Amino acid sequence: MLRLVTISMATETKLHRVWNWVKGLYAVRDTESDDRSMPSDESPAILKLRANFENREAIYLEKGALRVRVSNIRGSVARRIVWAKVEEVQTPGLGVGMFDRRTRNETTPCAWKIGAGYLTGFSDHCWKMGYGGWSLHFNPKVVEAVLELASRWPDDMDTSERYNQIVRLVQYDPKFRDANWQEVFSGGCRDRGMIGL
Repeated sequence: MLRLVTISMATETKLHRVWNWVKGLYAVRDTESDDRSMPSDESPAILKLRANFENREAIYLEKGALRVRVSNIRGSVARRIVWAKVEEVQTPGLGVGMFDRRTRNETTPCAWKIGAGYLTGFSDHCWKMGYGGWSLHFNPKVVEAVLELASRWPDDMDTSERYNQIVRLVQYDPKFRDANWQEVFSGGCRDRGMIGL
């Protein structure tokens, strides 16, 4: 009987090792900074991402829309993550979808950290998480067009419809189509056909 217990414990240990290995392959890594990233751990792509977008305003889309300022863009090649701080720039008419101020009862601007993993990509005017989730649109003409659109909405307009109008404008208007997409981490977006999505 003792021998059987020993064998099952050994098998269980092996199964745990295999399970942990599989989980490691598919695990979503922590996207927030632990302040251990050193400049030597940042690739030229992360440096370019920072140069393109650090302290710039953008339209943030993720089940809602806000005007934001992006700062503290950092990354780690070893961990294959990049993160940034996002702060709302309060704007009349914006704060739609899940950010609808009328339903949140908040008067202070939102501020949070965003992160993305190995599928993240960017262009000259846009940065996308790469696998759904958020996107940031930095083109000044996009920001201006969204602000102009938001200024024309009636007060009683549904927040979901406001968000849908912004998405149609930002993502589908041909004059705002982005080119020069690149991946932050090699082997990420391009290999999976996701650049520019």
